[in-house]
Amino acid sequence: MSLAADGAGGAGGGGGDARADGGELLREGLGAVEPEPEGPVVVPYLPGGEIQPPYAPSPPAAQTERRPAGRKLPEGITARPDERPAPPPAVEEAPAAGTEVVRAPEPPGRQPGVVIKIILGLLCLLALAYLAGHKRVRQLEERLGIAQVVTAGFPFVALGLIARMPEVGVLTDAILVELSPLLHLGLGWIGFGIGFRFDARLLDTLPEGTAPRVAFSTGIPFLAIFLSAGLVLFGTQGWSSSLRDPVFIRDAIVLGSAGAITARTAARIISGLGPQQALVMQIIRLEELAGIAGLTLVAAYFRPHDEVSWQLPGTAWIFITLGLGATVGLVAYGILRRKASAAESLVLLLGTVAFASGLASNLLLSPIVVCFVAGVLLVNFPGDYKERVAATLARLERPIYLLFLVVTGAIWSVGDWRGWALMVVFLIARFFGGLLGAKLGWGQEGGELTLSSRERLVLAAAPMGQLSIAIVVSALLLYPHGNVPLIVTAVIGGAIFTEIAVQILARELRASTPGGEA
Repeated sequence: MSLAADGAGGAGGGGGDARADGGELLREGLGAVEPEPEGPVVVPYLPGGEIQPPYAPSPPAAQTERRPAGRKLPEGITARPDERPAPPPAVEEAPAAGTEVVRAPEPPGRQPGVVIKIILGLLCLLALAYLAGHKRVRQLEERLGIAQVVTAGFPFVALGLIARMPEVGVLTDAILVELSPLLHLGLGWIGFGIGFRFDARLLDTLPEGTAPRVAFSTGIPFLAIFLSAGLVLFGTQGWSSSLRDPVFIRDAIVLGSAGAITARTAARIISGLGPQQALVMQIIRLEELAGIAGLTLVAAYFRPHDEVSWQLPGTAWIFITLGLGATVGLVAYGILRRKASAAESLVLLLGTVAFASGLASNLLLSPIVVCFVAGVLLVNFPGDYKERVAATLARLERPIYLLFLVVTGAIWSVGDWRGWALMVVFLIARFFGGLLGAKLGWGQEGGELTLSSRERLVLAAAPMGQLSIAIVVSALLLYPHGNVPLIVTAVIGGAIFTEIAVQILARELRASTPGGEA
């Protein structure tokens, strides 16, 4: 399934216009918008009543041309063909008495049974996402040992795939167009949550020498993915086309940024193998910062210029992105610092993220980056609102993310084998690059910045977090054509594979650890 609109991404400056938001991209790609009918619209005869007058829009004003002075039209012609008034629309006559009136059947998507099925299906998806975020359901998942799988959200990706099937018909093309703002809200919510957890005081508590070690453990996997996947994408696009428009560089940066990020569940897995859970969590937060930076550069310097009406340098778009995030953060700070109940805080925070996400999408920027900047400002400003915001994030983060995954699963093109082949290259480069980066960064003997060989192995094979999936979905909304759908398959498929593989690996390592549990 092709997701979105005309206009592949390319290097260069650009801007955004109102028609190029995510909903319009989905409309064009999914084919949910039908062309406006030409000519008069005739209202059919209603039995038992009078004939309803036909409705036809007024013809546009005549487009006249300037004629040279002294030039006359041929005799007998009073107007040019395009200046002549349109003939009056034909009126459908009433049928004779006793004549059976045959009405055209309603379109399949408007039949009452189909509408009811869609509404019930969407309500079921909303209920499942809400229940999955409930505290008691989480406790039940912990008892059953399936908490990691549900937290990763992959069952909801499968639900989106099932709901998209024609036999089910819940997430049709038209419904996906209407649900497109949910994708932007999910992206913005993920970015805001990551930014709100990025307290500047974290940098003060890091041991000396952490920054260069994180650069090794993050930069080497990024370079491995960038070089290997970039070579594959270069050949996939075609040699001559890649040289004319090197969008494979953009795609390789997106894939490298997504692959360099580790899921927060890796810290929990490592906690059963050694004492360095806190250190691994700090590493993961710094990796998320690197992923945000990569997405910022891609959205600024690789503009979808076929969809824009004005041009700006790429550096200017970086300042616009940071300025939008700062403005939204300052406005949110002025609102949230006032005393408010939990319900009011929920509405204010949800409205803030939704506004920032829509504004960023309308300018063809990433909602993740704009909301991340707003979240960073809010968590570092003084005030007693932080506990309320943190409680609201904890309450809504999981349901919104799971609904985001449902729509992501529905727009995911799983049938292209090239995406799965790219996934193999991506996972191999990520694992060996991560293993080398962990060895160079955290393999020195002695000291508090040392990880054991088992911990480094888990860190290299760790699953990708929600930010990795959000990065490729954001890229898909910005650049719907080319190889970006293949990148989505590589990252989502790779995230599912690594989640399963690392759970098996962790169990084997715990079983071989003295005193460990199988």
